[in-house]
Amino acid sequence: MSPLEFAATLLLAGTTIGSVSVAAILWMRLSRQNEQQKASGDEARDLAMRVVLSLDDLVGACYSAANDFPDVDVDDPSSFFFHTDDPALLLPKDVNWSFLGRELSDEVRWMPNRLRNLTDALESIKIDPPDYKDLFERRQDGFARLGLRTMDLVEKICERFELPLPERPAYYNPRRDFLSKIREMEEFWRRQTETARQVPSEKSNITPIFGRGMPDNQPS
Repeated sequence: MSPLEFAATLLLAGTTIGSVSVAAILWMRLSRQNEQQKASGDEARDLAMRVVLSLDDLVGACYSAANDFPDVDVDDPSSFFFHTDDPALLLPKDVNWSFLGRELSDEVRWMPNRLRNLTDALESIKIDPPDYKDLFERRQDGFARLGLRTMDLVEKICERFELPLPERPAYYNPRRDFLSKIREMEEFWRRQTETARQVPSEKSNITPIFGRGMPDNQPS
């Protein structure tokens, strides 16, 4: 083999080895990326599952509160007690919420705030028997709406991460009952508003001394 042919052979061999090396590096990088993506996908699905379980607990607690009729002490109408505690939500801690995507992670992280605002609003009502300033009705209405919103969020997460929906007995249908309770409360508020409009306003026997100008024929 002449020196020229030997050099050409070395060049060809080097090019082949280099091509194989580049291909091997690219394959290793692609394999590593696939493994990382799979790991991220598994972590995201695991987080989604944990969130769904927490939210489904909230659905059950909202259902109980939305159907809670308190007992009132007949001897002391200002004394009453509910049969269920106010719902609570315990979300996973120290997690990477970006796994859920911006829209879903924002909606999930807003839920504790929505729950707290509702309970704070109910606690701010100054009860006054016999209607208790509609505390009982507002509690049922508020938790029915929150429970329905929570169910919507659960379904979004399950669809996004291909999770099965929570299984429930055929006789237990929170969505149907939440909607029924909301319609019931809307009818209650409507009747209450109509009744208030039909009550005639009483004329005051107090002569106002402020807010009116002096009649034109009043002597100065």
